[in-house]
Amino acid sequence: DAEFERLDSDSALRPTIINPGEVWTRRAQKALLAKPSTETLGSEEQKRERDGAFDLLDALTKSGALPIEQASLHVVVAATHCFDETVTETVVTRNCNPIERVERSMLIMASVVHQLPAAALVQDAQLPQLAEATHALFLGDR
Repeated sequence: DAEFERLDSDSALRPTIINPGEVWTRRAQKALLAKPSTETLGSEEQKRERDGAFDLLDALTKSGALPIEQASLHVVVAATHCFDETVTETVVTRNCNPIERVERSMLIMASVVHQLPAAALVQDAQLPQLAEATHALFLGDR
């Protein structure tokens, strides 16, 4: 949040809370060539499936004694870019390019998530254009 406030001069980035629904739909195949099946999972079924997944992980790693290599963890980070006016008003009355503002928001988020300066996240050929539009992001190393 501190980095968002420091780098987002328009205060356009807002935190977003993702609330998954209470009922989930699962599509699965019993075997590689089997027909896919669809079922809905309520909270009890979700808990049972989650517990089963953790039990399987526990068994495969011998309660954490064996490391899991070549695995990845996916984390979803969400933020909303808010415009004070409509996109048309932003372009016509303020003479601002809304694409540049959204690009800046994306670079701020990527910089925070990857813990890298914005310059390390873009191609060298794009640096002059981005630095002109979003100069606060490119003022020295973070």
